[in-house]
Amino acid sequence: MSKKYFLFFLVLLVVPLLLLTGCPAEEEEEDPEAVDLEGKTLPLPDEVILQREESPAAAVQQLMDGDFDIYAHSINDPDLYEDIVEHEELQYDFNYGSYSELAFNHYGPHLEDGSLNPFHSPKFREAINWLIDRNYMVEEYLGGMGEPRYTMLGPSFPDYDDRYPDLAAELEDYYAHDPDRAEEIMTGEMEEFGAELVDGTWHYEGEPVELIFLLRADLAPWPDAGHYVADKFEDMGFTIERMERTGDDASPLYTGSHPAEGEFHVYTGGWVSTTISRCQAHNFDQMYTHRVMPWPIFDTLEPQLTEEFPELDEASDKLRHSEFTTMEEREELFEKVLWESLKFSPRIFVMDVAGANPYRTDVEVAADVAGGIVDPAWPYTAHLLDEDGQPKAGGTLNVAMPNIYVDPWNPVEGSAFVYDNFATNRAIGDWAFLRDPRDGLDWPMRIEKAEVHANEDLPIDVTHDWVDLIFEEEIEVPGDAWADWDAEAQEFVTAEEKFGEEGATALIKSVVHYDDDIFEHPLHDGSTLSMGDFIMGVIMHFDRGKEDSSIFCKAEEAELEAWLDRFKGMRIVSEEPLVIEHYTNNWSLDAEWCVGYWWPDHGTYDWSIFWHMLVPGWKADAAGDVVFSESKADDLGVDWMSYTSGESLDYLEEHLVEAAADNYIPYETVLGDYISEEEAEERYSNLQEFYEEWGHFWVGAGPYFIKNVHPVEDMVHLKAFEDYPDPYDRWFFLNEPLD
Repeated sequence: MSKKYFLFFLVLLVVPLLLLTGCPAEEEEEDPEAVDLEGKTLPLPDEVILQREESPAAAVQQLMDGDFDIYAHSINDPDLYEDIVEHEELQYDFNYGSYSELAFNHYGPHLEDGSLNPFHSPKFREAINWLIDRNYMVEEYLGGMGEPRYTMLGPSFPDYDDRYPDLAAELEDYYAHDPDRAEEIMTGEMEEFGAELVDGTWHYEGEPVELIFLLRADLAPWPDAGHYVADKFEDMGFTIERMERTGDDASPLYTGSHPAEGEFHVYTGGWVSTTISRCQAHNFDQMYTHRVMPWPIFDTLEPQLTEEFPELDEASDKLRHSEFTTMEEREELFEKVLWESLKFSPRIFVMDVAGANPYRTDVEVAADVAGGIVDPAWPYTAHLLDEDGQPKAGGTLNVAMPNIYVDPWNPVEGSAFVYDNFATNRAIGDWAFLRDPRDGLDWPMRIEKAEVHANEDLPIDVTHDWVDLIFEEEIEVPGDAWADWDAEAQEFVTAEEKFGEEGATALIKSVVHYDDDIFEHPLHDGSTLSMGDFIMGVIMHFDRGKEDSSIFCKAEEAELEAWLDRFKGMRIVSEEPLVIEHYTNNWSLDAEWCVGYWWPDHGTYDWSIFWHMLVPGWKADAAGDVVFSESKADDLGVDWMSYTSGESLDYLEEHLVEAAADNYIPYETVLGDYISEEEAEERYSNLQEFYEEWGHFWVGAGPYFIKNVHPVEDMVHLKAFEDYPDPYDRWFFLNEPLD
């Protein structure tokens, strides 16, 4: 099925809001569905229940039966798609944000047990691009519901479609299916390792070369397409062990184990862009280096990357941090990373997966063109409709998804699974901005306006009028701006102290004006947002990557160092109203993406954090009882921290009791100027009451809070936060197609 055919379906299917008719007053009173929405705030549903349903077929049937309202996953099966189209009580939106990969264990050439790992060879890995037939895989295992994918660039996004289509075509032609070429290269590499074919089977030091294929059983086009790849290796003489696993069973092997342990050689994975990628420059650093992802399979890329592919290392770092000033320079960097990343090939991309996101006709929800219903707008737009197609207050929204509660939840470095973040990052937290699911640009949520001052040579454009774009010849960084953090002294380092008398200049200065009532914004435990939350967020951004920190995490160090190379400083201009300046050499092509806002958030997925709810976890991590990140947990041999379930809660409760008894203020050398004893006492009291009532420590500020979690039953129960301040229909315009 062609891309043009699918693009027809990218228009959101919006359920029309019917005009109220002039019904008699007594009839309106008799209608049990009639609810006065005047003055109603977000969210409209009283509760949201998230449940795991691995089988798309079962999920679609339960949607038809009315057991579920939304299936927050893409349907890729052509037969199921037809069932959705034909059912009068179901509707759907299409998305193109999912894509599939083959990820390789690159450690070697020998694993811990002494066995040979041929995937240590970049040439061996690169050859797999020729070994597999991507076009065949799309047709055979997706029924045409997708597109072949050769590079990090998504075929439906601007960098592929608009900016570099000729370069993409050249790469696709070079790496077109050529099994003879692949087998010749792979055979040569095996012989270089000292392996030999014995009766058609590869042997090394007298033993068959056995490869473990870790095949996702719950993620189209796997496992079937994974068996196709495994068959190719068997045909060449490799001995294959095939392990089919669901996401929660595969995760400990892929993300949790060290590559040297040899738990797998090939992993059939998948990724999703939850929002439209207007710029994919940063993705190469994420996928091909050790600087972004906190898992051992990425961390161990560093030696081979820096020694054998220094051009990829340098160019991907430059792209991530926008170290170019013209579109010509940008194109040169893209050309370099695209070719070098395919030569490196620690992972190869196989296909973009087009999918239908189904939901019932009595539901309305925004769906991102890339990410579908898992995009950030869902908790602000999802609601039930009454018999007249009008927004309905109350009720329970039942949402099914392939996985839920895969890894531990904590707001610093918890589960990175998109379905876990459907709750933790989307519904529970609040945002400075909300990304438009239709075009990927930001809208202000807690911000009144912003200015972006940009170096006059930068090719930046602006679309929305909430941002003023101002070009300047030179942007000087004020000496009193905070430019770094001294983790030992627990003090900020000013720009004057860091850069000396000569000072520093920046390519971008952004100025954010927060809403006048920002410090009236309620938190889930009865507290209100304070200046201490903002400053705690700033400190956390630096502290975990510093070796002198009490909560140092080795996996954060490289990313912080790379970020600090471009960061020039931030300054709080005013507290009431709150105005924050941000200085950096990192920039984007859209002014809306150049705004450095410093909302209190942290971690890979920018979870909202508030200083008092962070303290129990902070103290537990510092003590080594339970820790924020999986990599640190592995290093110390302790548990990965959960804010919502398990034995972690006992440690968190213990540290909360200690903090409350001492009226503890973290980073007191700085935060002591922003957090009063009265605020500390009130916050700890609120958190203790919240924990006693709800049994967890995740205090957010979003439209929903966690009522309870059921890890064994694979269910999460969210409850509407009645004090959420925004009008119920503030974001309903995101349900409408763009003009």
